[in-house]
Amino acid sequence: MKIKVLIILVLALAVFCLIPSKINFNYAVTIEASDAVTAKFLTHQNNWDRWWPGTKISDTHYRYNDIDFNIGKLTNSGAELTIQKGKLNLNSTINYLATNEGEVKITWNASIKKGTGSFPPLVDNFKLPGIEKQIEAISKHLKLFLENEKNAYGYKIYLKAAQDTVLLTSTTLSSFYPSIPDIYNIIGDLKKQANAGKAEETNYPMMNVTKITENQYQVSVAIPINKSIPPSAKTAINNIPKGGNLLVADVQGGANTVKDALEQIKIYMKDHRLISPAMPFESLITDRSVEKDTSKWITKIYYPIF
Repeated sequence: MKIKVLIILVLALAVFCLIPSKINFNYAVTIEASDAVTAKFLTHQNNWDRWWPGTKISDTHYRYNDIDFNIGKLTNSGAELTIQKGKLNLNSTINYLATNEGEVKITWNASIKKGTGSFPPLVDNFKLPGIEKQIEAISKHLKLFLENEKNAYGYKIYLKAAQDTVLLTSTTLSSFYPSIPDIYNIIGDLKKQANAGKAEETNYPMMNVTKITENQYQVSVAIPINKSIPPSAKTAINNIPKGGNLLVADVQGGANTVKDALEQIKIYMKDHRLISPAMPFESLITDRSVEKDTSKWITKIYYPIF
């Protein structure tokens, strides 16, 4: 019996001696997202709960399965946090680095020194593989989240080739932001002119309102038609190159929601280093003169890009 106990003690001592003085592991994942978008969700504490796959305990305390993650410090390149599972405590960092255009590498490091008294090495050391698997799962979830542009920007933004190439357009200056009746009066006049020229509409009416000065707006309203017709003194024919690249965002909501979507597309373009050769426009899918509930308005935003 004493010999068995002695053998067990010798084996335990041997295993203990084989444990490195510092336990360290890394997990890295490449994400197809800009560094700006990654920073938005990784280095801003109030955005963690938008992507975290587990439970938010407090602003700095998150849980995934049976493991606790506590944010200690946010940096320009990521976050420092502690990981706790039972008596096991790990120091941890999660950092990002732009590797290529539109691509970042996220690296998660966790480490602990042996002999700190934070865990019994022969027991809690076996918890490390479980923690590594959870870190891998969280990192993969973050990858899926950031690569979904609706998560990153709040709207589904996608590329589309221009199909409506002929626009009958009215551009006027106004000292006030145009009302819905104002916009649809212009649309009505354009429809009459198109009918007179025996042209057919090919899509929904479009508009762009740009604030030029404190008290002046440029109001552009257009309808896509199937052929060029002679414009009047107050209208013009604008041509869009067929197959030209357009960024498109699908929006549901009123004017403030559309304004926010336009700002998010600008951020998207900056993140992806895109340039616009022309002004964006709103395609009025919902007839706003009929539908009074702005929450039901459907709008497509089109932004020409290089």
